[in-house]
Amino acid sequence: MSYPPRAFQEMREDVLLEAVDAIGLAALVVVRDGAPEAVSLPMLATRDGETLVLEGHVALANPLWRWAEGGIPALAMFQGPHAYVHPGWYPAKREHGKVVPTWNYVVIQAHGTLSTTRDPAWLSAHLARLTDRHEAGRAEPWSIADAPEGFIQGLQRGIVGLSLHVARLEGVWKIAQHHSEPNRHGVIAGLTASPQPGDRAMAAVMAEAERDRTG
Repeated sequence: MSYPPRAFQEMREDVLLEAVDAIGLAALVVVRDGAPEAVSLPMLATRDGETLVLEGHVALANPLWRWAEGGIPALAMFQGPHAYVHPGWYPAKREHGKVVPTWNYVVIQAHGTLSTTRDPAWLSAHLARLTDRHEAGRAEPWSIADAPEGFIQGLQRGIVGLSLHVARLEGVWKIAQHHSEPNRHGVIAGLTASPQPGDRAMAAVMAEAERDRTG
């Protein structure tokens, strides 16, 4: 990213991958005939040797996979918690009034080369990994083995695997780092009291950053 300011940039791979894993859903963007095209799909981080790979799949009817045959540049974006910030949450508003609304957000971008596969073994392993990841922790986790083998194989013939070999992984955590501690705590309190789940999720992100800040 050429922007935002350094204070908002997050480059630690472990932090970025943890967020990618938690978010799960990506907006995958490619350029075709000079115009951007995007598709939303779950993606999972794996390794190919030392190379980070984000893998996913699309329906056979989706033209995106045909554009990616042979490898094309692509961008996967993962949108994390985000929330509108009300100026009244800043103590500074009562002190001098020099505050304005803003938007706090977390986003991760993965840049790389996108390739495709229809190899049945790859697809089987991918679907098992993806399912196991999102069924983990459930009281009665579903497994691919729970469905008839022929049924799964039939569905599998209708998808195409995608692999984004990541050349650059970066993120933005815009969570009021440039504000004073009282202002940050005021925003956390305001978001925590909100009935909106997204607001409370952003409050949790900010509160964790505050704990990291104080050790």
